Amino acid sequence: MFHNILVPINPLKKDQDFLIKNVFNYGIEQNASVNFIYFGVDKVAVNKLKEYVEKGRQLGLDVKYESVKFEGQNSEIPEKIAEYAENFDIVIMGHLKFDKIYRFVHQSTAADLINMVSIPIMVIPEDGKCEFILEENVDKN
Repeated sequence: MFHNILVPINPLKKDQDFLIKNVFNYGIEQNASVNFIYFGVDKVAVNKLKEYVEKGRQLGLDVKYESVKFEGQNSEIPEKIAEYAENFDIVIMGHLKFDKIYRFVHQSTAADLINMVSIPIMVIPEDGKCEFILEENVDKN
């Protein structure tokens, strides 16, 4: 169904492991190609991307990364991701949960992106916690 996955990521953020694990599991399940994109050129971040690519390839995935020099403001990142997303089947990205005051002052890349693209977006909480609302309704017979 989704054979070409775009994963916008900032490898410098903490707690990316849960996102990466979910992306790789989904990529294996869908027999998909995984494409990381990082808007920056920090050498530490690029090296971390290379590690993700190597881990994915060890799992048998077709994994690539792109590091894009970006000199704009953070508020422009959703638009840049949307430009790249045109060539993909789905976007999978992380999301940090913040309190209401923080959200009032700062934008949400995921929320902004949802309004800019016509492909599905899967948002994975970066704190590693996820509630599956359908589990309560599943008949366990």
